[in-house]
Amino acid sequence: MKSFITNNDIPVGYITPKFPSLYWPINSSRYNTAFLYYISDIWKFSLYWTLIFNGAFYVAAGLYASLTHRKKTGSIWIFVMYVTFGGVQGLTAGTIMGFLIGAIYRSGLFSMSTWIPLCCAVVQILFDVVLGYSMIGSIM
Repeated sequence: MKSFITNNDIPVGYITPKFPSLYWPINSSRYNTAFLYYISDIWKFSLYWTLIFNGAFYVAAGLYASLTHRKKTGSIWIFVMYVTFGGVQGLTAGTIMGFLIGAIYRSGLFSMSTWIPLCCAVVQILFDVVLGYSMIGSIM
């Protein structure tokens, strides 16, 4: 029985699902549900998804930038700086986002689907894309 007063709603024998553990929750008899209850698990999933999306985005942007400037001597350093910046930003944003959504779900005594960290990481990288366009417009 679930209570809305205590935080002892974690099922007995709960095991943290393996990453990524995405399932389709609607009319799915084939897959087991995967929920996150602990803030440390929510943080890990958020961090992993943010690093994956930031890594893919910044590697692609770094390759494009270094190929555009391939005739100049520092083109490899452009790529290295993009990947380094993407990794640091992914680590920072994933940590902040993971602890923030973990605290929000924990304070409401909700269990979190494994899709929520993925969706938050997608929103974060789309926010980076939107900010990138505004910076390009101001530079030109």
